[in-house]
Amino acid sequence: MNDTFACQKSKYSKTMKKNLIYTMTFLLCGTFLFGSCQDMLNVNSDRVEYDFESWTPSDSVYSVLGILKTVQGVADRHILLNELRADLVTISKTKAVAELQDIYKFDFSNFETNKYLDPKDYYTVVNNCNIFLARVDTTLNKNGVYYMMNEYVAVKSIRAWAYLQLAINYNEIPFFTVPVTKHSVADEMMNRPKMSRDEVLDYLIADILPYENPKSFPMPAWANARMFPSVRMLLGEMYLWKNDYKNAAKFFYGQITGASSVHTPTNVFDATAYVDYQNSVTRSGKGSMGSTNIVNNYSHLFSSYSSALTIVAFASNEKYGTTSELGDIFAPSEVGGAQVLASPGVVSLAARQMYCNELDKEKKEYEYGDSYDYKGDLRIKATTYSQIGSDHLQTKYTNIIAKFNMVNLSLDRELEAENYNIYAPTSTVMLQRAELAYLRFAEALVGLDSKGYKNAMKLAMSVLKEGIKNKIDTIYQNPVYKDSVVLDADGNPVMVRDPKEETFKPKIETYLAEYSDMMVFDYSELTNFKDNGGIHSRGSGKSEFNKYYALDELCIARYLGCAETNDEGEEIVSPNVTISYQDSLNYMRDLVLDELALELSWEGYRFADLVRFAKAMNDNSVLAMRIAGREKDNSVSYRNPEFEYDPQLYSDMLDENNWYLPLPKSE
Repeated sequence: MNDTFACQKSKYSKTMKKNLIYTMTFLLCGTFLFGSCQDMLNVNSDRVEYDFESWTPSDSVYSVLGILKTVQGVADRHILLNELRADLVTISKTKAVAELQDIYKFDFSNFETNKYLDPKDYYTVVNNCNIFLARVDTTLNKNGVYYMMNEYVAVKSIRAWAYLQLAINYNEIPFFTVPVTKHSVADEMMNRPKMSRDEVLDYLIADILPYENPKSFPMPAWANARMFPSVRMLLGEMYLWKNDYKNAAKFFYGQITGASSVHTPTNVFDATAYVDYQNSVTRSGKGSMGSTNIVNNYSHLFSSYSSALTIVAFASNEKYGTTSELGDIFAPSEVGGAQVLASPGVVSLAARQMYCNELDKEKKEYEYGDSYDYKGDLRIKATTYSQIGSDHLQTKYTNIIAKFNMVNLSLDRELEAENYNIYAPTSTVMLQRAELAYLRFAEALVGLDSKGYKNAMKLAMSVLKEGIKNKIDTIYQNPVYKDSVVLDADGNPVMVRDPKEETFKPKIETYLAEYSDMMVFDYSELTNFKDNGGIHSRGSGKSEFNKYYALDELCIARYLGCAETNDEGEEIVSPNVTISYQDSLNYMRDLVLDELALELSWEGYRFADLVRFAKAMNDNSVLAMRIAGREKDNSVSYRNPEFEYDPQLYSDMLDENNWYLPLPKSE
């Protein structure tokens, strides 16, 4: 463990010897319960005697630290499993170890020896949580304050997160909430029918729902509260998986506007957070980027973790405890030694975005990305770099991912010769960050529109394009509008002239008569939203004014490859093409999915996002086409007929059976 955890010991020094005995017993559970056996629930605990009868609150605290230790064991694979199977990375055929290559190729034939595919460590987290929850005394109170409830909720959130990852990756899983300490219990668990993902979600939602309010149930004050997953984020994500968009939107809205200082994104999208072209790149040809390059403030998210909602803290080096291997995998000190790189697919996705620069606000004059040395969205460029080898060939290694070691990133570099070393292994892995809450909110809103909530899709677009601002947004499900005659002060109809018939008719106004449901999102009293900007502006300039980034028929036609230039030189929707509501809905979902890639690339969300969107859209090609095109440099979207892809990989990914990892067989 690192010094973040170690510093907590002094508070309980009087009973330290006894506590350490209990703590070691607790930590050893992971070793004895989930050892070298093929069966992930096989135990060898007959040699171990558990004595939890005399637990004290301080023992419980140490037990929570032990649970956080087990979370370290799954943080790296959480990132790798979700990224290697998706469309945002490629792999070095010469540098990547066989285990990583197999995952990338969807080859799970050696899953029993591939450490990244083994669910054992996730179940170590689960079982340690179960032990704690079975033994902690939540009735202990002082002056009416139940002081172990914070730890209780924190551990429930960790267990929910771990089970959610298992359900996402394996689809049907062994599920248990009692401590597994003996062979007999393990055998009984393994012989139970596996629970489906929906069943797991139903249980977890009911389990943590009572504790969703962070003001009533704050995370433990003795630790960095960001070490525990946000309950509202977990609930929102679970409801997304169930296509319950109303509840999902409710919890993401609550996450964004919540009362707690922890787990609450505030003005994370103000103007100072943008990756700004005007202040980043010399616009007159190639040359020095200067000291304020395209990394700008965006990279600070990964060096200071300023927007992190949930983190896994690692030691800075092996002398102090467990370290993350992500820095060595993505950006090692060896020049050209990266095992996993940014894919041509995500690089081309960024290049396809149209950067919008504001020339004159008053005259509403803007110019677009073609005028710049670097085209498109800048976030991918801000978090990748190149190296030039020291060999006589001066080999250039490109698309090295820097998100996991941004601390020492040099800000001075030449456009022509990008040769710099940023090696600094990460000591923190983010599991949730503020930007994710906004994008999940947008996803839920698009889903609500599909359920008949009028204007929900437009609100989702505002999250991406211009920001939420401090206003009130209202959406209605299946609204019914009716006409009414306008009356004057005396109660007589107001007459207006009909120019076509040259007669006078009563004036009619349309009003909202009824609706099946209404949702209100109120930011009017939250002053920190005054400068809130669209998330797309973080890398693509002034998206609020970008005519190429809008919810209109021409933008949709461009995305579909159904736009052309007419005889007058104007770009139009191709003749005989009709943009349907379904086209608009798919386009908005695609925009959100694209934005998730641009903002959250390589952070451990991608494959799960592709699965969830494909299932929500009832279209497996949403996942299959994107993954099949990951090695291609495409200048068009995956919906365009000219999109290039690997046909065999596409065919394989259409089969949902290939989306999930295999589980070890019980013996």
